[in-house]
Amino acid sequence: MRTKAKGPAFPLISDEGYVINAGLTKREYFAAMALQGLLANNNKEYAYCVISAVEFADDLIEELSKTKTNEEK
Repeated sequence: MRTKAKGPAFPLISDEGYVINAGLTKREYFAAMALQGLLANNNKEYAYCVISAVEFADDLIEELSKTKTNEEK
């Protein structure tokens, strides 16, 4: 399965299979995780950290989108 930037990271699915709450997108989740790592390194250049976190998230999604899973091999 390919990764989609706007796909939900942790969707809440009903018993019938409907999305009840999509929550964060994968892009938002990946950016938050990257930002956490950048800020944990005591980097005080916050604008750099924010921009870099989004770029890292986009790069990760791009790479995951072109990577074949074991199911696709």
